[in-house]
Amino acid sequence: MKQDLNALKKALEELKAVYHRQRGEQAKILEEEKVQRERLAQVKDEGECLEQVRLLLLEAARHAREQGRRQVEYLVSQALQFVFGGDVEFKVEVEEKRDRPEAEFYVCSTYGGNYRVETPPQDARGGGVVDVISLALRLALLHAFRPPVGGPAVLDEPGKHVSEEYAPQLARFLKSFSQSLGRQVIMVSHNQHLADTADIAYLVEMQHGASRVRRIR
Repeated sequence: MKQDLNALKKALEELKAVYHRQRGEQAKILEEEKVQRERLAQVKDEGECLEQVRLLLLEAARHAREQGRRQVEYLVSQALQFVFGGDVEFKVEVEEKRDRPEAEFYVCSTYGGNYRVETPPQDARGGGVVDVISLALRLALLHAFRPPVGGPAVLDEPGKHVSEEYAPQLARFLKSFSQSLGRQVIMVSHNQHLADTADIAYLVEMQHGASRVRRIR
């Protein structure tokens, strides 16, 4: 009887030891679970914060893109209206394609006061429009670039497809650009109207197989 009692006590002590050991392991597991839950909550908070930052950056990029789009539209429209008259505007449409913004350009012409037509630049009023748009885009980007780009605007045969009818207006546009923005324009041109607006002009002639340069203004 006594032996059975001792055996029971021994078994009870062993069970107590197992119990306390498992309680200790349970406490460690619960503590680890608490730590992991806190880490998970922190990761979720950081994820939400990063998502908010991502959305903020996307919105800032969209805003900056929209501001740039409007500025380019305005500057190129001003150039077109300066050269061809007030019934023409430049339009930029930006769309997300394959997670990248892509821009399409259009020339908007108004006929009879209320009939509006939008066409790609290459289909609008001949090559002269494309020339003016290309020139105005280069000047607009040069003006809008940050940090600012110093130095002159160097142009090779600007507006070479612009008809004789509109060449004087193109010349005045370039003169106005140079004066209003304080940027020197250096260009090579066969157009007399452009040459006539220059402050300084040189004539290059071929004589006996050699180029001769002389100042004409």
